Amino acid sequence: MRDYDEVTAFLGEWGPFQRLVFFLLSASIVPNGFSGMSAVFLAGTPEHRCRVPDAANLSGAWRNHSVPLRLQDGRRVPHSCRRYRLAAIANFSALGLEPGRDVDLEQLEQERCLDGWEFSRDVYLSTIVTE
Repeated sequence: MRDYDEVTAFLGEWGPFQRLVFFLLSASIVPNGFSGMSAVFLAGTPEHRCRVPDAANLSGAWRNHSVPLRLQDGRRVPHSCRRYRLAAIANFSALGLEPGRDVDLEQLEQERCLDGWEFSRDVYLSTIVTE
């Protein structure tokens, strides 16, 4: 088996050109590292819940109870991907019924988020997820 130095002898000595190429390639590593680390700060997913459109004619109580609660880490938080069927709660609101007292929220039909999401701005002001 041949020696590594013998195999690469045709490349020549470690001269100014090799040093220049080495340092230029080394300098390109720094911006690549920054772009890789930027995802940590830009791609965070904040807490979110289904958006209820402003055009929906809901009372304040029904607007506050329009998203079902789920158990997460021992506390009840708004569901991030479901809401109560908007037509049903708009009808209950128009009739003057109160959520939880006149209407059992557990029995209401749910739907997926049809109007987008509302994102919490407690941790992040803007991320690629919220945009």
